[in-house]
Amino acid sequence: MSVEDIIPSKYKIAFRTTRLLILFALLGSQMVLGQSKELDSLRAVVSNMPDDSVKCETHLRIAYLLYDGEEAVQQSKSGLALAKKLGSPRLIGKSFHRLGWCTGFDEMDKKTAYLDSASVYFSRINDLYGLGNVYDTRGVILLTYGSLEDSKLAFQQAYDYFAQIPNEERKAGILNNWAVAEYTSGNAEEGLKKYQEALDYRLTENPVAHVEIARLYQGLGECHKMKGNLELAATNYLKGYEHRKDAEDVGVVESMMSIVSMMYDAAQKQVDTVAISDVIKAYGFESSTDMIQKAEQTPGLDDRIGLKNYIMDVRREQFLMNKNYKAAYDLLLKQKQMEEEYKLSESSIEALADMKIKFEKDQLKIQLLEEEVLNQKKQDHVNMLLFSLGGLLLITLVGFLYYKNRMHTAKLELHEAQREQQIISMRSMLEGQEKERTRIARDLHDGLGNLLSSLKVNIGSLQINFDDNNSKKIYVSASQMIDEACTEVRKIAHEMMPQSLKKLGLRKAIEDLVKKMDAIHPFHAEFQVHGTEKVFDDNTNIMIFRIVQESLNNIVKYADAKEVLVQITYSDDWFDLTIEDDGVGFDPKSLKADKGMGLKSIAFRTEFIGGTFDINSREGMGTLVTINIPLNKKYST
Repeated sequence: MSVEDIIPSKYKIAFRTTRLLILFALLGSQMVLGQSKELDSLRAVVSNMPDDSVKCETHLRIAYLLYDGEEAVQQSKSGLALAKKLGSPRLIGKSFHRLGWCTGFDEMDKKTAYLDSASVYFSRINDLYGLGNVYDTRGVILLTYGSLEDSKLAFQQAYDYFAQIPNEERKAGILNNWAVAEYTSGNAEEGLKKYQEALDYRLTENPVAHVEIARLYQGLGECHKMKGNLELAATNYLKGYEHRKDAEDVGVVESMMSIVSMMYDAAQKQVDTVAISDVIKAYGFESSTDMIQKAEQTPGLDDRIGLKNYIMDVRREQFLMNKNYKAAYDLLLKQKQMEEEYKLSESSIEALADMKIKFEKDQLKIQLLEEEVLNQKKQDHVNMLLFSLGGLLLITLVGFLYYKNRMHTAKLELHEAQREQQIISMRSMLEGQEKERTRIARDLHDGLGNLLSSLKVNIGSLQINFDDNNSKKIYVSASQMIDEACTEVRKIAHEMMPQSLKKLGLRKAIEDLVKKMDAIHPFHAEFQVHGTEKVFDDNTNIMIFRIVQESLNNIVKYADAKEVLVQITYSDDWFDLTIEDDGVGFDPKSLKADKGMGLKSIAFRTEFIGGTFDINSREGMGTLVTINIPLNKKYST
């Protein structure tokens, strides 16, 4: 029985993720030993350095060497304070990036905020290298938290930034992390592609990066194992073993134990392992037992609890496979004692990863081994008990899922009812608005308009003897003011309910509106129609007309535009409306809650008629409003 077999299925993705994170830790800790002298020397000189960019870089280097923990955070903050004092966007961005990396994983909000700040400063100076590092770090954090799809998007963005520089070495590093995300999410094929692309570059480097190459071969082996190609998996593990051996890296244990564990898993599933045995013999190993013994004799293993645990896990698999439950149980107790003696530190990634694994599986392993040792002679009874527990768990799970499904269905029904109520309220409000507009327009035209016309006739019919010029001027001025008032009344009535909309249709009404805007405002407005016109119902016509009217009013108020283009496109399935200007533009996300009522009105009306609304604008780049409405059979040509 393998370690992964006794872990519940819902934890297996986390288990694979943590296994790969252990691999990162093995490599990282190897570097720490070589960097401790540099760390001590930098600590000794940094306090006496002048406040310049070199001192800032030194603070950040110390934080990088510390990796994480309180001192790493403090060094990063010291670097940030000095960078702000120097006014260097690059150093400020670099300091925020280091803070995002060093801050503990229990403070996700802070890590995210620091990385966002780093992105802002790097973007200001178009530092593609800095942006690439920020997104790479974001991807690693998301991968650690199990947000696999988001981590892939972050790695894609990081890769794109380094591709623009270009920087092949960093691209290879991104591909390695990206491949981990693909493999962890079960996409072995994509993982293989990205590992291989990174490997193709690493093999051309001079000097040869043995440890980096070994990591890639290890990843290729994991992907081939997931696909069931055990012989290819063993071959890649062993290629990684050779590179680690050349680098005198203690990680050779990882390569050897991966092969042995895979062989035991295959044997448990009754899969032929002869081909794997032939492969390991070609590399000088007599058997799986020989591999375990050589792993136990690897130099530098004494203070590497993670690797020692891995070897003991594989040994225990061997005991279980041979039904030597007592030896397996004794070995597990020895592991627990060793872990209790090991002093965890905040900077120990290996210990952190090991804690995550143990948290998921220790209780199950102990329970299983104790039952095997104490009840080996009563196997039938144990099997019946396990079967009963499994049945109870299944019934509980089914009941839970049924309850969850009922709650979800009720929530959807409530949401649908609320949305239907909103639509009814929306429809009532808009219909009321249009009725009120129509009434006011009619009252203005028929009431006030007729009254003004009658007033003009009455004034004209007065028998006035203009004995002086002043009287005549007053009469002419009053007549002109009445004409202007009549014109303004007709204009307002037309804007509230244009007659051309009912008489000539939507296209003509919008065309008249655009021409009017072109005539009375300083910008040039143009109207274009593409495709065969469709006839909509009155309600839809009014909503679309109001959308155009509101958009043009916004352009008049805010855009300071010189060119405005309104386009309508009819297709078999869609009605598309765009209003575009070359004005000052704005950031839609920066609008306050009490602002942008015109845009909210447009979105409101678009949703009311079943369409979608999109606005694309940036400061200095103009604005594009797009409305898409699906057509159905009720709209005719």
